[in-house]
Amino acid sequence: MAKIVPGILTADEKVYIERLRLAEHLSDLIQIDVVDGKFSKNITVGAEIIEKYPSSSFLEIQLMVLDPIPYISALGQLEFVSRIIFPFEITVNRNEAVYSIKKFDKQVGLSLNPDTPVEDAYDYFSDLDLLLLMTGNPGYSGQALGKDTFKRIKEAKLLDLTLPLEIDIGVNEENTRQLALAGADFLVTSSAIFNAKDTKVAFDKLDMLAKVKR
Repeated sequence: MAKIVPGILTADEKVYIERLRLAEHLSDLIQIDVVDGKFSKNITVGAEIIEKYPSSSFLEIQLMVLDPIPYISALGQLEFVSRIIFPFEITVNRNEAVYSIKKFDKQVGLSLNPDTPVEDAYDYFSDLDLLLLMTGNPGYSGQALGKDTFKRIKEAKLLDLTLPLEIDIGVNEENTRQLALAGADFLVTSSAIFNAKDTKVAFDKLDMLAKVKR
């Protein structure tokens, strides 16, 4: 069984608050993407916008930035932020990033780009609360699920069966059930719900598909 997590990726403050308020009625956990324009060519709202709009749901912040430390320092102080995820492919010390998140008593997540071997991150598994597998190019929504996603899920579970696993990019009603059966614990979806005619109907359908017994 997996949990569906609405994901918000936008540079538009108006779109951000509209989607945040809508997502709050769908889930008690929402993912906010923060992209700095350097780690990925895209750019999104930053810490100041997230801080401006407290949420009734918990937020997990997915940092797609070269240097996560300043973002962790700003976002770690927010009570409604429960988890901060940073990319394995950063330019600063990963242990420092882990320590910075733990200092704020937040859950620690680590994301892997599709071309980063899962085993490369194994030494960090014991410090993590979540491993996130990106299935496409970071910083952009609307992409298809990566072809080797199920292989990577299997690799992660063979390394550590207990570490919660999240899948981001390409999650939709065609693959949600299979991803949950394969071992994913969290499934982030953006386009599949926010581009639907009825966001709640789309979310509820994914939620039902994700609640499958392994």
